Amino acid sequence: MAEKSRDTVNRRALFMAVIPLAISVTLLAGVYYHFYLSRSSQQTITIATGVPGSAISELLEAIADRLALENPDYMVRHIATSGTEANIKLLEKGEIDIAAIPSDAITRPNFAQIASLYPDTYHIIVHADSGIDTIHDLAGKKIAVPPQTSSAYRSFWYLIGQYGINPEVVKAHPMTQAESFNAMRHKLVDAAFYMEPPANKRTRWLAEAARIKILNIDQAGAMAMRNNALIPVKIPKGVFGGMPPIPAADMMSVAANRILITRNDFPDEMIRAVTSVLFDHRRELSLNSHLAGFISQPDARSSNILAIHPGAQAFFDRDQPSFLQVNAEVIGVLFSIFAVLVSVGLWAKRMWTERQKGRIDVYNLDLVKIVENARSSTTPEQLEQHKKILLDMLSRVVRDLDEDKIDGEGFHFFAFTWEAAYAVIRGRERDLGCETEASQHHVELLKQHKK
Repeated sequence: MAEKSRDTVNRRALFMAVIPLAISVTLLAGVYYHFYLSRSSQQTITIATGVPGSAISELLEAIADRLALENPDYMVRHIATSGTEANIKLLEKGEIDIAAIPSDAITRPNFAQIASLYPDTYHIIVHADSGIDTIHDLAGKKIAVPPQTSSAYRSFWYLIGQYGINPEVVKAHPMTQAESFNAMRHKLVDAAFYMEPPANKRTRWLAEAARIKILNIDQAGAMAMRNNALIPVKIPKGVFGGMPPIPAADMMSVAANRILITRNDFPDEMIRAVTSVLFDHRRELSLNSHLAGFISQPDARSSNILAIHPGAQAFFDRDQPSFLQVNAEVIGVLFSIFAVLVSVGLWAKRMWTERQKGRIDVYNLDLVKIVENARSSTTPEQLEQHKKILLDMLSRVVRDLDEDKIDGEGFHFFAFTWEAAYAVIRGRERDLGCETEASQHHVELLKQHKK
């Protein structure tokens, strides 16, 4: 019986020793999984940002950074590429997951849309003194056009075809945008065609370096009707420079929406996270790229070449979104407006206070001059003239106080100086033996407003 009791005690002791060991092993396994296995299996999203330094690169880098911040479980990478053609090839091979292309680019059936980013606008610039005023005038001219491998190169010939210009008389010189802008600055070409977002900085910089003008694409509506991927747009007068305005008047152009795309088999939850960043964090994106303001939902009713990705569609169709989600942008804008109004109010108050102080400073300087003139006066007539100026000044200052052109503190400072100046004149009257009665009206006026 005793041996049986000892065996029971031993088993209990062994069991009690195993429990802490099991807990320790479980904790160690959990730590190992969290810091090693879970991180090694972290899902990756690779975003192609396009040509470094370009407007689209700024926008997509901002999207990638915000996506990584909002979704720490994802490993977000962004890589530079040479442009649309490279984006399409890399996306098809699976080397990237998300990219931006113009809506009129030749795509693949396994691609899907996430969002519309901005209108990629056709620009045709010529030298201001070139004598080229219309698209038809481009015949026989040297024109810098995008590289032959780009979709923008095909867009140029679509434009030429719309205007019925014989391609054989068009002297097209393919080159990068940087090369075409350099050629324009040195007048190596007569014109340049490229596609850029609205109010792009590159065209403004070129306008500052060379005298250029922009051609009106007055058949933009017809081009958009023939190609559903295009939309007519307006280039406002003076958007690239105001003196002289470039363009000189509102111009018509045509644009292909720059769209954000992915493979249609890319995980829905990851694309939904990307879409959430685009629309729920647009204000933060705008701090890094003004193009964020153009981001919009693709129109499912239009005849888009690409379908909307299910993950993006799930975000657009989300049920009963919260008040903050729906109104985050409005609240942010209202807060910004409120902050601006408060800043303007404080600035206006400070300016008004400084203006009041400046007015008093002018009066005090005039008082100093009156005192100096009174002390150097040698005749009663001169002294009487200075006294009259002094009394008139008091009337003006009291009127300024009533009209809030000066404040009470400034008036008290002036009153002290004025009384000192008045005492100097009275003393000088006694010295010249021409002392007169004090102006009781002005003395009472001064006392009344000092209260």
